[in-house]
Amino acid sequence: MDETRRIVLTYYLYRATLSEGFIYPVVTLFLLARDLTVAEVGLVNGVFFGAVVLAEIPTGYVGDRIGRRDSLVVSTLVITAAILGFTVAESLAGFVAVYAVWGVGLTLRSGSGSAWLYDTLDERLDTDEFARISGRGTAAFLVASGAMAVAGSYVYQFDRELPFFATAAVTASGALVLLTVPETDAYAEGETPTLTLADVRETVTERFAAPPLRAFIPFTAVLLAVPEFVDLYVQPISVAVGVPEARLGYLYAAFMLVTGVASYFVDRVRAAVGICGWFRVAPPLLGLGLAATGLLPVLAIPAFVLLRAVKNVSYAFRGQYLNDHLPSLGRATVLSTASMVYGLAFLLARVAGGALADAVGARESVAVVGLTLAVVASGWWLVAPPVAE
Repeated sequence: MDETRRIVLTYYLYRATLSEGFIYPVVTLFLLARDLTVAEVGLVNGVFFGAVVLAEIPTGYVGDRIGRRDSLVVSTLVITAAILGFTVAESLAGFVAVYAVWGVGLTLRSGSGSAWLYDTLDERLDTDEFARISGRGTAAFLVASGAMAVAGSYVYQFDRELPFFATAAVTASGALVLLTVPETDAYAEGETPTLTLADVRETVTERFAAPPLRAFIPFTAVLLAVPEFVDLYVQPISVAVGVPEARLGYLYAAFMLVTGVASYFVDRVRAAVGICGWFRVAPPLLGLGLAATGLLPVLAIPAFVLLRAVKNVSYAFRGQYLNDHLPSLGRATVLSTASMVYGLAFLLARVAGGALADAVGARESVAVVGLTLAVVASGWWLVAPPVAE
């Protein structure tokens, strides 16, 4: 096996270790069982994205300075600590702290992970392979998540904390996997690029003001904020439409199987419709699918499947598009700055969404958000196309 193939396969294994699948089907139920209200669940999730917004640029800069791989190692350790924090937190304040640490840990990999993969492909293969390899990495993540979700929902019935211990063990193993792959050549040879804060400011300002990203980032932020809001209420809505709590793991496994297939074949989706075509069609399609749940509750489950397929393919295409329009120097910092924008959108979606769900109900709020997405996305393309052909 040549080194490039080994690195790609190891990358897939690393993506699998990012899964927090043991807690996916139960985390909201766990928070509610710890006496948090629905609004407080939205609040702590908002804190998570608040931490993301505040930490993105500093941690992206860290990734550019110390090396992208080393930043990813630190990320796995911080996230492991946060997951273990769920087992000791017993109050709103405790969970606020847990979600804040979790958010900081995520930022240490949000820019560095994409930057490491893109630069590695630039040095060893072909950057056009980014969407395909990233999509298959997502498929590996989803397969692992599906298997863990089935186990997690069952284990939760016997011990509510055990899924969190299992998740922490998987996450921590990611650090060991990362140590088996090389840093990109510049960092491995000790040729760390000189990157000052002035360079960061100039690069970020220049790239964000340019047409390729100026409209693309806010448009995709609106699109990707919708899954972040809806995910918060998949569990209670699914239970309300007749899925037993003990079977939620199977439901999540089905979600992940379908979306894993979509992610694995992301290169074929790109060949069929292109990145521009995808972002023209997918948002209104998703919006209408979610809006339909307001009329027929039974459509909630297929709408959630659609949500995950659109979300994961969109993430792969977003990464390809952003990296294609960024220089290597400062790549992690600029990507983290973009992630800060996304984090702010997600924060607003979860906090405002929690209030909306309290006011009109979880399923009804999902329908309202879906209809809003369909209208906004379609109108955006009519006024000013956000993705370059």
